[in-house]
Formats: sequence, C-alpha cells, structure tokens
Amino acid sequence: MPKARPASAGRWACAALLLLAAASPQKQEAAKKLKAAEHARQAHLAEAQKAQKQAAAAAAREQKLAAARIAAADKLRAIENKVDSAAQLVQQAAVEQQQAQQEVEQRAADLSAMLPLALRLSLYPTETVLAAPAAPDQALEGLLATKGLSAEIARQVAELRVKQGEAERLRQAVLRRETALKAERAHQTEAAQALDQQLDQAAAQQDEARDEAADAAQAAALLAAKADDLRSAIAAMDEAERQAAARAAEDEARARVAKQTKLAEAARAREASLARPAGPGLTVGPKLTLVAGRVVRGWGAPAEDGPATGITFGVAPAAFVSSPCAGRVAFAQPFRSYGKLMIIDCGGGYNFVLAGFEQMNVTVGRSVSRGEPVGKMADYDPATAKDRPALYVELRKKGTAVDPMPFLKGKG
Repeated sequence: MPKARPASAGRWACAALLLLAAASPQKQEAAKKLKAAEHARQAHLAEAQKAQKQAAAAAAREQKLAAARIAAADKLRAIENKVDSAAQLVQQAAVEQQQAQQEVEQRAADLSAMLPLALRLSLYPTETVLAAPAAPDQALEGLLATKGLSAEIARQVAELRVKQGEAERLRQAVLRRETALKAERAHQTEAAQALDQQLDQAAAQQDEARDEAADAAQAAALLAAKADDLRSAIAAMDEAERQAAARAAEDEARARVAKQTKLAEAARAREASLARPAGPGLTVGPKLTLVAGRVVRGWGAPAEDGPATGITFGVAPAAFVSSPCAGRVAFAQPFRSYGKLMIIDCGGGYNFVLAGFEQMNVTVGRSVSRGEPVGKMADYDPATAKDRPALYVELRKKGTAVDPMPFLKGKG
C-alpha cells in the first residue's frame, strides 16, 4: 500500500506549478526582448560595417581621383615650364628689340640736323666751301675738313643702317618666339581645361562628403580672417579647433550620463572627426615642384621689413599651383596685404602659406593630397609685362617661420 504524502508537500507542489505558470509569460516576454535587442545589435553592426565599407570605397575613389588630378597637374606643369621658357625668350627678345630701336631713333635724331648739309656737300662740295668768304688757304682747310666730316657722316649713316637691320632682326625674333609661345599656350589651355573639369568634380564630391572637421575649419577661418597678422591668424585657427574638439568631448560625456545613446554616438563621431590629423606632417624627402617659374627672392634675402621669412616665385603665365603637402585647407580668402591667401594644415604643427593667387580651386575644410592643384596664377603677356605675377610661399612650424626650400624644388 503506497505511503500517503503529507498535505504540506501537495500544497508546495501546487504553489510551484502556479508560480511556473505565472512566470512563463514573463520569461517569454524577456526572451522576445532579448531576441529583439540582439537582432537590433546585429542590424546596427551590419549597418556600421556597410558604412565602413562605403567610406573605405569612397576614400579609395577619392584617392584615385586625387592621383589623376596630380598626374594631370604634372602633365600641365611640363607644358607650363615650356611656356615659361618661351615667355622668358619673348621677354628678353622684346627688351633687346626695344633697346635697339631706341638706339636707332637716337642715332637718326643726331644725324637729322646734319643730313641737309651732308647732302649739299655730297653734291657740291667745292661750291659749298667757296661760297663762304675766306682766304684761299682757309678755304682749302675747310674743304679738307668738310670731306672728313662727310666721311664721318657716311660712317655714322652706315652704322645706323646696321643698327636698323639688327633692330629688324630682333623684331622678327620676337615674332617667331611669340608664335612658339602661342603654340605652347594652346597646349596649356587644352590641358588646363581638362584639369578644371576634374577640379569641379572634386569640389562637388567634397561638398557631399563634408564632416565636422571641415565645419570646424570654416568656423576657425572666420576667426582667423579678423587677425592682425599671419602668426595671429594661425594661432586663432589652432585655438578654435581645440575648443571645438573639447566641446565635442563634453557633449559626449553629458549624453552618456543622460543615457542618450544617439546623442552620445553623434558627439563621439564629431569628436573622432575633429581629432583626425589634418595631415601626416612634413619629412625631408623627394622635393616637390610647386609652380612653373623661378625663385626671384630666396629665404632670408633682404626685404623692406628685414630678412625674408618666405620665398617668392616669378611664375609662368596662368600657372597652376600644387599643394606642397597632404593636409587640410585651413584658410582660403583675401588677407591683409597678401592678396588671395591659402593656408594648408600639413599636420604635426606645420602650416604652408601660399599667397598671390588669381583664383583658388579649393575651399576651407577640403582635404588635399601632396602635389594636387589648389589654385591658379594670373595670366600676362611676356612681351609687354614689366613684372611677372609672384607666388609667395611661407612655411610655419608651430607658428614660427622656417625655410621651406628643403621641401621644394626651385630654380633661380
């Protein structure tokens, strides 16, 4: 006969069954929430991975396009160097031709007063001398002197004709060299138009890919524009970017405390963007050709306000200017007496300053590659221009001007 269970054991079993039955819906709900959270996490990871792949693909495309722009700029610079050489020849020939023409005109003016007398003497030498009342011996001396004067005038006329021939030869040389220059300029124009199209495409892509660092750079540039000098402008930009990064970190901390996940993620993304280095800095290596032209004033050369703290290039007509480093455009607008001025943040405390542009092809916040075209110089006629447009280049390391030539090619 089976042993009877105590009544208390039955009651406990019933209570356990009731508790399990009551807990089952709660477990099911918790399991659903856990599953939904896991699904959301997986979806978020997938989206993040997709975004990373898209960003990597976009960066690869931009790097490829930047390389194409650099190659196009190199091809154009080879043409610009030919234009520069042709322009130098035209300018030199024009100066020589002008000097020769001035000498011809001066000689002709000197001879013009004596030409009527020379003509009369050549036709009637004896009659001309004897027409003046004088003793026979004086008349004879006058006749001999007149013949000597006539010979001197003839010699000077012959020299004048030689000078006229030389002036004409130089004029023809100017015409030939201008024709050669015109042909090179046609090649330059064609290559420049192709490069302009690539620059326009790059600008459109950059507008679509703006980030917090670019926005912060624009805000910093507005502050820099109010500075009194270049050193203060660079210091103002550095301080503005530091403050923007600090604000992003504070926003992230507050959002985490308030458990506002989306705001924290946005602030973290902004902080990461602002913390990204503008460029890799500068190291001495293969030098870069910045612009087609020649150094007309070197580092440390005497200037109005003391030794030059930069270098100045006399440039070819309408020459493109390349970025001297990989980095971010920190400033791009007219500034004080510099004209149109660009500052490129190379990273590592280095800033390249370029001034004297006719037009700038990049905007503040834009990332640029080393050698990428960033602007263009003014056009001019070498045969008539007294001074070539000049590109001023200055390199600052943590605000102090240093010699940029270890990083640049240049010929005097």
